[in-house]
Amino acid sequence: MKICKLLVDYSDVFISCLGVHSGGTHSLQRIYCLSPFGRLLFKVSMDHPGGHLAVVLLILVLVSMSTENNIIRWCTVSDAEEQKCLDLAGNATARNIRGHLLCVRGQSPTDCMKQIKNGTADASTMYADEIYTAGFCYGLDVAVGESYNGVDGINYYVVALARTSSSDLSLLEMHERSSCHPGMRTTVGWTVPIGFLVNTSQISVDEQCNFPHAVGDFFGYSCVPGVKDPEHDPKGNNPRNLCEACIGDENDRHICANNPRERHFGEAGALRCVAENLGDVAFVKHTTVFDNMQGKNQESWALDLELEDLKLLCPDGREANLFQHESCHLAVVPTNAVVVRLEDKCRVYKFLERVQNAFANATEGFSLFSSVNYGQPDVLFSDSTKKLLRVMGTYTSWLGPSYTTILKAFECEGLC
Repeated sequence: MKICKLLVDYSDVFISCLGVHSGGTHSLQRIYCLSPFGRLLFKVSMDHPGGHLAVVLLILVLVSMSTENNIIRWCTVSDAEEQKCLDLAGNATARNIRGHLLCVRGQSPTDCMKQIKNGTADASTMYADEIYTAGFCYGLDVAVGESYNGVDGINYYVVALARTSSSDLSLLEMHERSSCHPGMRTTVGWTVPIGFLVNTSQISVDEQCNFPHAVGDFFGYSCVPGVKDPEHDPKGNNPRNLCEACIGDENDRHICANNPRERHFGEAGALRCVAENLGDVAFVKHTTVFDNMQGKNQESWALDLELEDLKLLCPDGREANLFQHESCHLAVVPTNAVVVRLEDKCRVYKFLERVQNAFANATEGFSLFSSVNYGQPDVLFSDSTKKLLRVMGTYTSWLGPSYTTILKAFECEGLC
């Protein structure tokens, strides 16, 4: 008796098929196919009528399974994403990279979540808050995440900024204080700071889950650009004090607008709001101050600003200098990640690993982390990505405890 072994590549998992031959004629008698863990998947006996036909069918099935599971259907949400996806697919095929990329169109990130869950798509890159929705509402996970330093998946820290001269401020006692926010419903300007205030029991939300009213009742006055826009205030009853620290443009128009015509819009605008003493605290990224100093921002308010003029307020009530953001922040916001079904984590990771080995550092031709040819930045992947990191844990492990806890404060809004 003689045993021969075949290896069938099925989605990067090897199925072992053992063929048993007779000693005299060397004719094939039986075929056993085993899983990677030794479990018998199926057996074909050549002595049985139709045995040879069964072998042919077996081979066709295995080839079909292997081909089908080497296809990655990427869900895109814009013309630019679709074009870059098609370019990636063509270049991967030209380089004989194992696996086949197909590009499917979604109407929105939420539509892509539904397609991935339903099996009509396999993967899509999403922002941190979208990742939470994908996992919490649709049972999805993440296969890889972007790294901007090649080491970890940290995107930025959300910090609370105040003037050094404000000696009686504490993040644990913000009632009736004034606040400056980059914008309504932004991660930095709304989700993180308001989630923190809810989780520390400083803000209570009513049964209608009306966050703007709760925030308006809590702060004395604020600038939250966009809070009165119809998109965020369809009934027109969001508190007006959430716009009282806003200043509009030079002609006093566009006050509280959700765009740069409101001079306190965005992270630079929130910083200006505090620098000009129109707010007690600004919620910004840890890089915001440094992005607007040393001549990087030529507006007069920024040119007059010194590092010593500002400080960080910590969640435990402490204060810290601007360089201590790693130990004094409201949340760590992770980078974007590729959302998949749980069972596809491995095969999508392996495909993307092969792709980034070929195109991540390309200096000519197609480049995985460059969007220069697509008319807008950060197409499919962020342009600042250095490396894609494998995510071994769940989507919550990628998001991290501080950010996940923040997002849980908004579950009453009906994420799903």
